[in-house]
Amino acid sequence: MSWLSWLRPSPKHDRQPATSAALAPDSQASDSAVVVPQFLPWLFNTAPLTEASLFPVEQRALAEIQKTLALPTIPDNLLPRASALVPQLIALLRQTSLPLPAIAERVTKDARLSAEVMRLANTPYYRTQGDVANLQQAITLIGSGGLQRVIARVVLKPIFQGDMGMQVAGAVERMWEHSELLAQHTAALAESAGQLAFDAYLGGLLHDTGWKVAFCALERAGITLDFPASSHFAHALTEQAHRLFGQVTHGWGITPGFTAFAADARDNGLTDSTHPMAGVLRTAQINCMNEIAA
Repeated sequence: MSWLSWLRPSPKHDRQPATSAALAPDSQASDSAVVVPQFLPWLFNTAPLTEASLFPVEQRALAEIQKTLALPTIPDNLLPRASALVPQLIALLRQTSLPLPAIAERVTKDARLSAEVMRLANTPYYRTQGDVANLQQAITLIGSGGLQRVIARVVLKPIFQGDMGMQVAGAVERMWEHSELLAQHTAALAESAGQLAFDAYLGGLLHDTGWKVAFCALERAGITLDFPASSHFAHALTEQAHRLFGQVTHGWGITPGFTAFAADARDNGLTDSTHPMAGVLRTAQINCMNEIAA
């Protein structure tokens, strides 16, 4: 069973609004403008959210994810590729401080990195004096910041790739599309908030890991969601996914700034957080969805 196979029609009795509000999100979370409730329908290409109360299956889903949040650490099997990819990312990032020839030599050994560096250097933003001829020239053009973003994007992409036998590959493709775009928006907003652009880029690029962990947890619990989802569920799930992002990534130690933001996400969520990066992310989410919808 794939981790998205729970996206199938659920029994009709689960589509009746819940009679108990015990697991309903509070009014502040429900009415907050900092979440982007249309992300869930966009991600799975479903009908817009409804204004119904939480359905029983949605209550069970939120309760199950809360169990995952209560664990000391997120089980590796909910994000299986991360344990191998994050050390690789950290090792490569450390090499960006080496002399240019040494960096170029290292990048040359990875065909994916080489291709992405050349592609970025030949975009209109960087290419002002003709095509870029070689890797050293490309690295010089995009600078250490550009190189770090390329490394992060290439190394971390497999985290969002589906397992063998995935039945809903389109949702995973959209998740990665959203992650790349969100990373661009968070990086663009970072300086005005006094944050480092690369820390913000990592925050945007990895933020949807929380969503993937949530969906994996539901699949493993055998909980079947139905769509369209209720807006109450989307708001509550958005908050839980943010906390899951923080819980799964805060121990990765990629950069100090990113680690601090991930810890804040785990402890404070998104709606109530006063961390500068949370404000960046809230605005970036809105900008990202506006661009996607344009």
